[in-house]
Amino acid sequence: MQARNLSRAIFWGLLAVGAILRAIGLGSKGLWVDEIHSVCVSSSIEQILYYCRGGHTPPLRYFLVWALLRGDSPELWVRLPAAVLGTLTIALVFWLGKMLWDWRAGAVAAALLTVSPEHIAHSQDARYYAVILFLALAALGLTVQIAREPEKRWRWVVLAFVCVLNLYFSYVAIFPVLALGIYLLFCLLRARRQKEGKTVVQKMAGGMALASAAAFLLFLPWLGEFLGVFRLYAGEAPAPQARPAAAAKIPVVPVHSPTAWGTPLNWAYADDFLARLGAAPPVLKWALLTAALAGSVLWARRDRALAVLLVGWFVLPWAIILNTSMQYFCPPRYLIHYLGLYVLLAATTAVWITEWVYRMWARQVPNRPVRSAGRIVISGAWVLAGLLAGAAFLREDFRYHSMAKQDWRGAVRFLDEHAQASDVVVAGGYWSPLGLSYYGGELSKPLNLIGGFSTAARIVKEMALYPRLWYVTWGPISPDIADLLARRFELIKVLPGSQGDVLIYFSRPPAVSRPAPGG
Repeated sequence: MQARNLSRAIFWGLLAVGAILRAIGLGSKGLWVDEIHSVCVSSSIEQILYYCRGGHTPPLRYFLVWALLRGDSPELWVRLPAAVLGTLTIALVFWLGKMLWDWRAGAVAAALLTVSPEHIAHSQDARYYAVILFLALAALGLTVQIAREPEKRWRWVVLAFVCVLNLYFSYVAIFPVLALGIYLLFCLLRARRQKEGKTVVQKMAGGMALASAAAFLLFLPWLGEFLGVFRLYAGEAPAPQARPAAAAKIPVVPVHSPTAWGTPLNWAYADDFLARLGAAPPVLKWALLTAALAGSVLWARRDRALAVLLVGWFVLPWAIILNTSMQYFCPPRYLIHYLGLYVLLAATTAVWITEWVYRMWARQVPNRPVRSAGRIVISGAWVLAGLLAGAAFLREDFRYHSMAKQDWRGAVRFLDEHAQASDVVVAGGYWSPLGLSYYGGELSKPLNLIGGFSTAARIVKEMALYPRLWYVTWGPISPDIADLLARRFELIKVLPGSQGDVLIYFSRPPAVSRPAPGG
């Protein structure tokens, strides 16, 4: 009873802290360009379908944004699903830890997720990767329950619904879906091999057939689009060309090839990915990785089916990525499903070490009161270590909460204050025009905004026409533009953001030519 009360207190405490961390600044921070792009695409149902058909994303997240744009505060409303389901993911991780190991592993994993900077950031983002993680972990919990009790048919149907719902949010949800399918297939084959009885095998086979049929029917309206994307990334079809904006009532950003924005899969990528799964300090990053690897061994020793699940969850995605054109563009957020099991594996190791140390202590000390005191000391040491680690996590959380995601509203206000009427503002790359135009309605004076120029020569032509030129951008700057900015512009303002700094440059007046000596 005491352990149950403690478990409940920890559960509700973590849920409350997680909700607070995910609610701070949810509606006060301006949208960043990826969110603005989602809002622009979601201007109408027609626009959503136009953009998603033949593109790289399914429509559900845009439909959700479209529905939420009815609110007066778009920043708050479009991020609300991520914040709510991000908070509930803490409860899911607690439940999964309790089901797969024990409640203490669930509590430690939930604590890690509560203060995870990466998860907090996604829980305040309208791209809904926090929703994808929630649905992936919900499907995992259902799958484990089904493997243990396959006779409840309603669970199979709910599992199919959750997996298809996730695929309607993002095609990258195929990674956890495939892992769960492989896990269930292994459980079925193991049941046949171990001769657990025809009844169990029949229930498993019947349930898998039912879930497959339900998933097929639910995904059938979008199956053709999904297969088209599959052929595209597998290299069986050319990249879709940008369609003319005139075909849509509201212009959209063209659909590009998956190779348009490169993602180098090198050591820097791996190091950044590990930091996102944990925290930036090297000690924490490598400690969590070591604990997660040890936890995978503990899980595999407990149940071979869990070993198969881990291979499908962590290894199979990279077999797909490295053998498709995804290898050219695969940001860490595409593997958001890693995060839940990663912290669970690390938590399992922490609990196992605690028990192992206590057993060693108990063997040396036969006196029960001394053994109890030892358990208190060991638990206290872990609590202290947890507090120190939590402080490092929270420091990153504070840094995230102390700045905007991308301060396009601040950039517009700065231009409104310092630019003169009819000045020309050139927007840089990486959807910078979206950021400026979205908040441009707050300007009190007319400014001439020109779309992003990809070469320095185009900017030079504008400089020949206009004496006062502003250049606003974020993200990497090409070498030719960087050279032009160094020679002909002055960096006036840097607006820091957790998703990238916004840089504001102003053109220098041309140098006054002087007569040659003796002229």
